[in-house]
Amino acid sequence: MSIYNVLMGASGPFLFIRTISTNQVDYNLNTALTAAGWNGIIPVVANITIASAVQITASANTGAAFTVGALPTGSSIYITNNGYIVGRGGQGIGKGYPSSTSYNLTAPDSANGGVALSVSSAVSINNASGTIGGGGGAGGVGGGTGGDCSCSSCGGVGLSGMSTSGGGAGYGAAGQGFQRWQNNNAYTQTQNSSAGGLLTAGAQGGTTAGASGTLGVAGATGGGSILCSYTDQSGPGTGGAAGACTSGNANITWVANGIRLGTLG
Repeated sequence: MSIYNVLMGASGPFLFIRTISTNQVDYNLNTALTAAGWNGIIPVVANITIASAVQITASANTGAAFTVGALPTGSSIYITNNGYIVGRGGQGIGKGYPSSTSYNLTAPDSANGGVALSVSSAVSINNASGTIGGGGGAGGVGGGTGGDCSCSSCGGVGLSGMSTSGGGAGYGAAGQGFQRWQNNNAYTQTQNSSAGGLLTAGAQGGTTAGASGTLGVAGATGGGSILCSYTDQSGPGTGGAAGACTSGNANITWVANGIRLGTLG
């Protein structure tokens, strides 16, 4: 605890001045305040600077990369972002994963991008030299490209060419799946993809998966075809939703917009 806060004691406000100079995952301002000695009752005066090139990211698409929770009346929060606040990208989508009946014609929740910045109290943000972006949605699973509708060695039908989409920007996980299906042994031949990077989407495995999104962009619907009228087993799927730039934007005063990618929710 700073000398100022020791001297002010319970009368407050609690002063918090920080420069974040190393990458962080799931940064929560309230947690940082408590760790610095805040009692959770008195108002807070905080000035946080995210240094150039520093990444604030999320471990999952269900939580924000940077969170400002509820703070007492009279608090004043100023954030200068010179780096990146980025929501988690969606995980790539493949046929037959995580189970043999996972056809993924509709993108699972894991394919959606996550929120970059969640704000529940009044905050001023200078983003002139920074980037704040929701995670990219994963592209839709790719449909088939070749089918044998009377394949005796396959148990009746053999389908091939299904593709797996890459992870969305914001470090979305690589997709897992299969490129072939046949009656007698379901999905075969692994067809995995690449994970997303900070700003870029991962590459697909195959040729027909939908493109995964960059920051704040939804995944595209997959291509390819429904083969031998086997829609579930070979049909293309929808992509994951884009992550929002902000949740609680009504609480934010934008001193400078900078690069903001995704909806201001």
